[in-house]
Amino acid sequence: MPILHAPVRVLGCGSLLMGNDGIGLRVIETLQKMELKNSGGIDIVDAGVCGLDLLSVFDGARKIIIVDAILADSPVGSVHRIEGKDLIKKDTEPFNLVSVHDLTITDVLRIGDEIQLLPEIVVIGIEIGSRVTEATLEISPEVIKGVDEAIKLIRKELDCLL
Repeated sequence: MPILHAPVRVLGCGSLLMGNDGIGLRVIETLQKMELKNSGGIDIVDAGVCGLDLLSVFDGARKIIIVDAILADSPVGSVHRIEGKDLIKKDTEPFNLVSVHDLTITDVLRIGDEIQLLPEIVVIGIEIGSRVTEATLEISPEVIKGVDEAIKLIRKELDCLL
């Protein structure tokens, strides 16, 4: 498939069982209810906490937009747009992308960069304030406030492509 016709994938990462860490999945749920789900060439995917399996989702895509929880010492609920190539750089760690497992998105991108050709990657990170250590289904209201801003940034990314 020519790269110009390859799909754009919006991936939500996190665990709904770990409260604020599930914010990426909450954004995906919202997007799936919108008209975007019927747009040709856009895949909206609940990527959960799949670690290195995420690399297989990159295959055949021209652009990947990852939505995930971050720790950036910014106000809770604030939203950041991060270039994947900035996360891959070995000498910088601009944001702490949260993971309830062993690998963060940064780890996965760095490994992927070594073993395969990566598409353009953008991370939309929502600040959660602190690492989640206990199981809960609740996402704090402050973090939920970041959903609308994250969707605006995702739509802006998609408008540039369509």
